[in-house]
Formats: sequence, structure tokens, C-alpha cells
Amino acid sequence: MSEAEIEAQFNTNVYGPVRVLKGVLPFMRARKSGTIVNISSSAGIDGLPTCAMYAGTKFALEGMSESLAKELAPFNIRVLVVEPGSLRTNFWSAYVEPTAGMNKDYTGTPLEHVLQAFKSNTGTQPGDAVKCAKRVLEVVDDTGMGAGKGDLFRLPLGSDCYARFQTKIENLQDNLLQAKDIAHSTSY
Repeated sequence: MSEAEIEAQFNTNVYGPVRVLKGVLPFMRARKSGTIVNISSSAGIDGLPTCAMYAGTKFALEGMSESLAKELAPFNIRVLVVEPGSLRTNFWSAYVEPTAGMNKDYTGTPLEHVLQAFKSNTGTQPGDAVKCAKRVLEVVDDTGMGAGKGDLFRLPLGSDCYARFQTKIENLQDNLLQAKDIAHSTSY
């Protein structure tokens, strides 16, 4: 990706939400209530080959949201991070390849395979965008399937996202256990 393409990704997925937050937070703090809904992605949990910059923006949004949730809790302001999986929308058909194209070094690698899967799976994604939107609203409004789930910080949507989330947690746990002795060896 060119620097301009990377900048556009961060402008949309990170700085866009920041600008909205800067506009609404003074009013929310004054009211001492509200819910911030940040739309992330399963890529904010588990980055895939071909999605490094997109995943980077979603990881940034999720990290920012974690900090904000802790900062804003005293004001009774909730932060909800929505993490949709693959939804049957035109998202992948609207994919624009980087202007430089795919580096030939990646031919035959997972990056090329994931890119081909994105292109060929358009229209067969497992997630229903309308159902996802309803679930988000239910969680925000404490109704339907969201009733009693007001403590949710992350809202993974779709069976594919849920599976990726589970795998990520298992991998993190394995990594943490393997690094335990190294981590503890650095204390005074």
C-alpha cells in the first residue's frame, strides 16, 4: 500500500471516530450518561494476511475504546465495541487493490490465498447485516437478546467472528504460558 492509502485507512477507521468523539463527549460527560458504539471488525481481534493496515486501524480503535471505557465509567458513559465477522454486503466486492499491486514475493503464500478467498466469497458470507444491526441496537437499548447484557464491552457478531475470537484467546493463553518464565525473570 502507498502511504496515501495507509493514511486514508487510518483517517476513516481511527481519526473519523476520534473526531466524532471529540464532538459528542463534552455533552455526554455533562449529561453523565450515554453509550459510545465503535464499529470494529473481526480484524480488530485477529488480523489476516492482506489486511495488515485495516487490522492495524481496528486494533487502534479497540485499544482506544478500552482506555475510553475506563476513563468514561465515572461519567456513566458506556463504550461498546462491535466486532462483526464476514457480513453479506458489498464490502469485499468494493475491495480496491493497492495501486502497487501484490508484491510477487507473496505468490503462493497465505496472503494470496486469503485475497482470492475474499474475491470468490462475495455474496456467500455467513453474516446477516440486518440481524447484526438489530443485535447492536438490542444491546444498546437493553432489549431482546441484549437484555441484561449492559456490561458487554465487546460484541462479536457472527459465528465466524466468534470462532476467530475463541482461537485468538486460546493462542494468547498458550503464548502467555510459554512466556511466563521469561516474563517473571525480568523482575527485581
